[in-house]
Amino acid sequence: MQKPYIKLAATLASLGAGMFMLERYGLNELKGLNGGQGFHLDPNLLGVLVIAPFALILAAAVVFMVGKMRRM
Repeated sequence: MQKPYIKLAATLASLGAGMFMLERYGLNELKGLNGGQGFHLDPNLLGVLVIAPFALILAAAVVFMVGKMRRM
């Protein structure tokens, strides 16, 4: 049986990595719009797009470490 903290950590890491991949793909697609000029995104939105995947991956690492320490 797999431990619940490992399932939670794997889910958070997968969501973070998936969000990062989708973000990279979407931003590359936006470069081609507007005759090669690109597309302007609000800096607040861009900040959330950058921070959210890394926050999810960091949360997965914390969940894994805390879960591992509590099981010792």
